[in-house]
Parts: sequence; structure tokens; C-alpha cells
Amino acid sequence: MKDVGIVMPVYKQDPLYLELALKSVLDQSYPNYHFVIVSDGAPSETVDVIKEMTEGDERVHLILKKDNEGVAKTLNIGFDYLMGIEEVKYLTWVSSDNIYYPTFVAKLKNALETAPNDVGLSFSSFRHIDRDGNFLKEPSLEQFYKYQNQPKENLLEVCFIGVSFMYKRDLAKEIGGYRLEPVEDYDYWLRLTEKCEIVYIEDVLMEYRKNSPLSLSAQLKSSIDQHRRWRYAFNLAKQEARNRRNIPFMLTVIYPVENGSVQTIEKLEALFEQTYSNYKVIIIDRSVDQSAINVLKHIEDPRVKFIALSGASEDKSIRSGMKEANTPFTLIYGKSVFPSTNTVLYNFFNFYNHLTQQKVINKKVVIFDKGKGAIGYAVVQSEQEWVFGHLYNTGKLAEILT
Repeated sequence: MKDVGIVMPVYKQDPLYLELALKSVLDQSYPNYHFVIVSDGAPSETVDVIKEMTEGDERVHLILKKDNEGVAKTLNIGFDYLMGIEEVKYLTWVSSDNIYYPTFVAKLKNALETAPNDVGLSFSSFRHIDRDGNFLKEPSLEQFYKYQNQPKENLLEVCFIGVSFMYKRDLAKEIGGYRLEPVEDYDYWLRLTEKCEIVYIEDVLMEYRKNSPLSLSAQLKSSIDQHRRWRYAFNLAKQEARNRRNIPFMLTVIYPVENGSVQTIEKLEALFEQTYSNYKVIIIDRSVDQSAINVLKHIEDPRVKFIALSGASEDKSIRSGMKEANTPFTLIYGKSVFPSTNTVLYNFFNFYNHLTQQKVINKKVVIFDKGKGAIGYAVVQSEQEWVFGHLYNTGKLAEILT
């Protein structure tokens, strides 16, 4: 019984990489699988490589799409085909430039079969290689094991599952297909793990070719617009997951701006690059012609709300933003060293939790960025003025602004 289904989406690919990837899948120690290769408008020379490598193998089904429509739609076409095969119980997908070890299918399948019934996703460690197939030194295997071996709840902050995985067909049918390119895998894990538990095995089962010339990761690094596209989808996947799970925002960031200058844009980009993501942003446009909104609205983020207050003072803008601050914490953004690194906001909340454990925290304590990622704190009184870049208890900031 061929109880495993494998999909490989293929567009443009280096012939050598494609041959290595195909051979590694065809040479699996567990042979009972259906292998669906979907050509996403691939050029004829790529299709020729696929046909030559898979000729005569009854496990392989090649689907030729005329147009290039992206990974998510291509995966869905492959999995829709597999859903029509009753004997398929487990699913995975593979990339056309990676190398899969002979026990890749067997060990991921065994992990699902031997785990408790509520486990629906197995995943393993893997090695990073460069475009020439050389192992990359970072991260070390020990560090990578620790990074991947996390509870599923941590997926809301980081995608640690990676590129070596298998999941149950019944759960896949329940949650629907892939979407939200170019983070289709991350969004899928968030939705899938709301239905099941996960199991991690430390075995290295494949080699991930990092930043190969025709890879999606290389494309995302090619321009600011591509990176913004990735970041928007990444944060949208997170925010939709929080909405499904009824997890409220922890922080309101109020950002009063006078214009859409380069400096304004750079400051907003620095905020969006924070590794901590459970915050919303209220941008108050003080310009007389909404020039800031007209520029900043193109830097999309699902957590942003724009308010136009033509010609308003800084103080009035902040007070208006406070009406939207229904979160435990509020930060007034703009004229400060914050954020000195992209982990500062994450460090703010770690430090806050530390102070809470030490029983020295109260609503009068503010946390701030001292520069170069260093964190400080202070106690403020109601008569003190507010300060840019300080993490306030929202109630305390409201008192200060009264």
C-alpha cells in the first residue's frame, strides 16, 4: 500500500540541483509512496530533466501547468491529486534543490505512527548547505537541535519546524490548502498545529540548500519590495493565528509623524523589523495634506491603523492615539534611540517578566532602550512628562497625559 504522498513543485531550477533532488526522493528506503511532481510553468528543459529521471517509475505522476502561478497554488494542485487516492495517509512536500536522505520518508512516517493519536505533524533536523553542496558551519547541530525542539505555541514567534516534515492527510483535509505566499509553509504550520500536537526527531534527514540562485529565499533578498512582501505575509499569518486563538495585542505603539520623509520611513521599517510581533501601531499623520499616509500606506502591515489629524500638535496627536490604546502597554514612538536592535522589544518583555518575578514591578515602572540592545528601567511619577521610546503601563501613561 502506497500510504505516503509527496509533492514537488518545480519552476526554474539548475539541472544538477533538480537531478540530485529527484534522485534523493526516488531512492528512499521506504518505497511505498506516490510522488506528484507539478511543473509550475517550468521551461521545457526542466520538464525534460524530470521526464528523463522518472521514466518508468509508476510511483511518479507529472502534472504540467502552462502558467507560473506560485508555490501555494502549485502545491494545492499536487495535494488535491493525492487527496483523491484513498490509500494515502501521510503527506509531505519537497523542494527541487534540496537533498533528502534515504530514511527521510521512513523516519518521519514512523514518528507519526508511533506517537500518540493527537500528534499530527512530525519534523526533523536538517543540515544547511551552500550552492556547491558544502556544509555551512552556522548554526552548529547542537544549537539547531535546541532551536527546533520547542513547544508548538512558540510558532507564533518563530518558524522552527523548517523544511523536513510530514503530516496526517486527515488533518490536511480539515484545514484546507496552502496560501499566503511567500510564507505558505509557516501559515500552514500555524493552522495545522491548532488541530494537533507535534513530535520532533533529532535525526538529520535532509540537506537544505541555502540561498541557491533560483530559490525563493534568494529572490526575497533581491529587493526591499520583496522583503516587505515577505514581512507583510509573515505578520499577517501571525495576526490571523492570534485572532483565531483570541490572543489580544500586548502593546500599542503610537507614532506621530509630520511627513513621509526618508527618516520617517526608516523609523517605521525599524519598528516592523522587531522580532517581537504582538503589537499594533497607530500612526498619526500630522501633515496638512496627508502626505505621510500617502507614503507610509505602501509599507503594508496588518497591525497598522492610520489617523489623519491635519496640522495637529504632537501632544494632541499622542492624546488621540491613546484613545486606541486598549492594551496593557503603550509606547510613544519616534524621537528616541529605540529600537537600537531588532530584538529590543522582545528584550523589553523578557526584562519586564524578570522584574515581575523579582517582585519589583508595578504600574509606575517604565522600561527603555539604553542603546546597543541594553535595557534599563525607572520609576515615574504622574507629574513627570512622557518620554519617547519608553514602555509604559497604559494606565500610568494615561495618568501622565491627564
